Amino acid sequence: TMLNHVLKKIVGGKGLELKVKDPEQYEFRPKEMLRDLCAIFALFASYPEIQMECARIECTPADLRMAVAKCKKYNLLTGESMAAFEALPDLVENATHTIQADEELAKDAPDEFMDALMFSMMTDPVILPSGNCVDRKTIAQQLLNDPIDPFNRVEMTMDDVKPAVELKARIEQWLQEKRAARDAAMNVGN
Repeated sequence: TMLNHVLKKIVGGKGLELKVKDPEQYEFRPKEMLRDLCAIFALFASYPEIQMECARIECTPADLRMAVAKCKKYNLLTGESMAAFEALPDLVENATHTIQADEELAKDAPDEFMDALMFSMMTDPVILPSGNCVDRKTIAQQLLNDPIDPFNRVEMTMDDVKPAVELKARIEQWLQEKRAARDAAMNVGN
């Protein structure tokens, strides 16, 4: 999320054209910062988990395409790094479509698959000390704000959560079946 935020600030508007009175005093080098950010994105661009996470945090293909254009303009990345980074916007766009399609499937998900706090479908369910199930990212965010179990107000840390392995397997199985049914219906229509 932080990388995406900084990327948007640098490539949006006049980010690379910002002037600072004494840039070396502040070590303000936006082109180097953009190069480093894009190199990080390029390094992980081929990982489906990164593509999906970029789509989830609204790291938009448009922002990524702007970053690609700036990298080309200023020759910030070359070779394999540039090729990997250049592919990322389309990969994130595909991931966005997958997420949207899965969100449609999740509309009729069983209640046991829903996060007890956010009432969104869980992808990585965990069991809290209180016995309630939430998605790992939900409780991780909650604990950053307040280190307590939100259901019983008892202090806790991420070390206190237990993976809900069987529930995760049921969720994945249910999603696979729903995706297969959706894909079969789409193939019948073609």
